[in-house]
Formats: sequence, structure tokens, C-alpha cells
Amino acid sequence: MEDRYNTSEARSDAGRFGRWLATRPAESWMFFVVGIFFGGLFF
Repeated sequence: MEDRYNTSEARSDAGRFGRWLATRPAESWMFFVVGIFFGGLFF
């Protein structure tokens, strides 16, 4: 799992995602995180 995040691709993806999050209101990314959390619990 950790090796995947050491690649330049993962860092660039995280950078784009970070910039995208910066343009969204807090409610949007909190809702997204909650969705991922419950998705992880049930799937």
C-alpha cells in the first residue's frame, strides 16, 4: 500500500485532488469523506 504512494503518479494525482478540494466548500469534501468511510464499512 505504501509503495503506491511513493510513485510520482500518486503524488501528482494527490496534487490535482488537493487543488480540486481547495475549490470545493468544506461541506462537499466532508460529505465525500463520510461516503468513503461508510463505503469502507459496508463494502
